Amino acid sequence: MPASKSSAGFSLLWPEGHRPGGQPNRPLAAETDLGLETVIRALALDGRHSRFVAALLGELNSDPAVITYRQEALEDFIRLPQMAEEMNEILPHLAELSAAGREQRWGESLPLYQIGARLGELEGLITSVEGLANALEKAAADPKSAALTGLRAFLAEIRAEDIYQQLVRELPELRGRLDMAGSVTLGINLDAQLRPESATLVSINPERFSGKNSLLERLFGEKTAAESFRGSTPLYKAVESRPNMPEHELFRELNRLLERVAAPVGQALAKYTRLNGVQLAALEPELAFYIGASRMVQRVREAGLSLCRPEIAAAEAKICRIEGIYSLDLALRWLEMSASYRASRPVVTNEVSFKPEANIIVLTGPNSGGKTTYTRAVGQAQALFQAGLPVPGTKACLSPVDAIFTHFASAERLEVAGGRLAEELGRLSQIFHQASPASLVLLNEPLASTDHASARVLSRDLLAGLRLLGARAIFVTHIHELAEDALPGTGIVSLVAGIAPHEGNGSSLSPTYTIRPGQPQALGYASELARQHGLSLSQIEAALRERGLNA
Repeated sequence: MPASKSSAGFSLLWPEGHRPGGQPNRPLAAETDLGLETVIRALALDGRHSRFVAALLGELNSDPAVITYRQEALEDFIRLPQMAEEMNEILPHLAELSAAGREQRWGESLPLYQIGARLGELEGLITSVEGLANALEKAAADPKSAALTGLRAFLAEIRAEDIYQQLVRELPELRGRLDMAGSVTLGINLDAQLRPESATLVSINPERFSGKNSLLERLFGEKTAAESFRGSTPLYKAVESRPNMPEHELFRELNRLLERVAAPVGQALAKYTRLNGVQLAALEPELAFYIGASRMVQRVREAGLSLCRPEIAAAEAKICRIEGIYSLDLALRWLEMSASYRASRPVVTNEVSFKPEANIIVLTGPNSGGKTTYTRAVGQAQALFQAGLPVPGTKACLSPVDAIFTHFASAERLEVAGGRLAEELGRLSQIFHQASPASLVLLNEPLASTDHASARVLSRDLLAGLRLLGARAIFVTHIHELAEDALPGTGIVSLVAGIAPHEGNGSSLSPTYTIRPGQPQALGYASELARQHGLSLSQIEAALRERGLNA
């Protein structure tokens, strides 16, 4: 491989001089809390790269140069879909290179059984280099990103090396020599009782043997290569768990014969010892990430939803402004629904705005009114942005965060010592021991495990602690008084999930899923939900009268 690239290699995710390293470990936001599982599946292309994608989202890279590098690369993949698809065809070859690099360490002297594997790796190297280079050369337009122009230069450097050019010229001949040993013909002598008496090696053949025709093969055609030899019995497969005993003289002779065929190939391969596919194989998950992301972006945009490239603000500015934000997790699941469902239930968009002088949001509103979805959407957008991906919305400007801390209400667990409240308080305490002013804190209905009065007092202390911390935060709560307690002159913004008269009857109330600035609404949507389920006092009385239980 090129000497200038041999130490660090080339990366489509990390520009030169910006490799990760030496950074403190940060806690990762829970995938379940942020609803990232659906997003990860959509980005993971074929499902093999889910862990890679999850790690990329979880790392929360905060380097603007890295974010820009990835944003520009993805724009190239989106702009050049034919190039992306041609590169997608090279991924299996890169994956094989990766497996070869993990399993083998090639030296100048190769055992017989490794010659074929080494030859296969070098063939995969050439296929990958030439395939990627051709995809870039045939692109409808020149790539603009530093990542893809760098890849083009990296591949050109490999192709320009004398040793690589020599390999390209010599490899077909080496493969031809090895292919001469496609099968072996044995001569077996029989005794008077037609029992095998002795055997000898007759020849090594380029053709391969196959078993006799089955009924289906006779009806529907041959399944094996036309040049293969047909036997009169089924083809018996070698069983790896029961290898032939090496001390058997016949197989010793076979091994010596094959060595005479393969030894010249092994000797020829010795000069290519320093050529390997390790650095090229490292590009496989990176390419898969961009191809998966470009497909996801195109799919979402074709459905009429906006994804935008965010403007990068300085970390110390603590800015998060997104117009038309929505939950990507929800949108991806919405795309799986029928056209009629999507037409009747369009994706609702909202706005989000954090500023240094107003960096805490208290979000109240009815149950099932969109508060959790909104909170998740903000966390998703932050993780997507810092991975270099577009965010749901029409326009965005974000500052990187150093970590996303989440606390979402969970079902009570019997094994938690001290009860659910103690467990909740322990989790919240960890946030204040780990978060920094550059963090994002998402608290969804904390302290719901205690009574209203206690939750109000404890929540006021939490809000005061968040103000002292200085981190951006969303505090979702059913305690309407909390916003009134905290608002005056504190830099805390009150947002409310809206409700409106139900279309059709105008009397009942329904959530609008819109999140807007405003004071908490004392109107009880819970009471409306109870009425819709027949649980108002008058409805309960009527039901009991019908059963004869209420005179």
